[in-house]
Amino acid sequence: MLITKSWFSAGKLLITGEYLVLSGAKALAVPLNVGQHLSVSGSHEKTLHWRAMKPDGLWFQSIFSLPGLKTIYSPEKELGEKLKNILLAILSLNPYFLNNDEKGFEVDTILEFDPEYGFGSSSTLINNMAKWADVDPYTLQKLTFGGSGYDIACASAKRPLVYQLVNEQSEVTKVDFQPAFKDHLYFVYSGRKQRTAESLLKFKHTPFDKNDINTISSITEAILNTEKLDDFEKLLTEHELLMSKILHLSPVKDQLFPGHQGAVKSLGAWGGDFMLITFHDDPAKVKKYLKNKGFDVFYRYGEIVRS
Repeated sequence: MLITKSWFSAGKLLITGEYLVLSGAKALAVPLNVGQHLSVSGSHEKTLHWRAMKPDGLWFQSIFSLPGLKTIYSPEKELGEKLKNILLAILSLNPYFLNNDEKGFEVDTILEFDPEYGFGSSSTLINNMAKWADVDPYTLQKLTFGGSGYDIACASAKRPLVYQLVNEQSEVTKVDFQPAFKDHLYFVYSGRKQRTAESLLKFKHTPFDKNDINTISSITEAILNTEKLDDFEKLLTEHELLMSKILHLSPVKDQLFPGHQGAVKSLGAWGGDFMLITFHDDPAKVKKYLKNKGFDVFYRYGEIVRS
């Protein structure tokens, strides 16, 4: 009998703590309503056949022999090789992975968002595969893509959280971040994909004051207790200016939204992916404003954040 099992992991956005979360800063992160599905069925073929879908259709597919994981078919060579490396990493953690009473596996993944968005196409995959293989997702991430692990925490979360690395161990605290002003918060896609691994590699060589970690943690805590939009905007701006100083990069507001009355903050790796922008206008005016500036992909907080 061929049995199908399936898993789902949520996407993520990092509101505070980008980069410095790696050094122990408290970071506010939110899981998203969109994520990635993974389903696994037995097969009578001695192969692992992987099909990955994204919103506009087939993303890539690969076929590997079993038990040796020799590549039989993989037109998208780079993606196929990344997948193979993840499978090998899992086998190093669980040698019994890919054992099957049948002969092989049919695996299908469905990504609910564009992989260019930076919502966590890698972290949702890692979390799903860790569930399938019964291995620790944080360990698997370290062996593959690296990073702080906040995105792995979001993958299984159903509400916002504060994430912190303490003695290199993940500490996750669920929080009720549904501010009264959430309808004024918009997540806007910059139109540019930022490669997280490359950004983190550059940051390793960026000097910063240890007090900066405490400052970011304090901003994160203050945001959780903020009841007024004006105060929230001041905290976002303080965060953005501090990171601008550390990274030696201009704030995204200066680059893309000069003169905007609200706050504009980079989310995650600077230079791409999504931005958090506050608006005081009604949704119709906001939509017109963003589209006139060439930004067609955006979400209001309540539309995209899991809660």
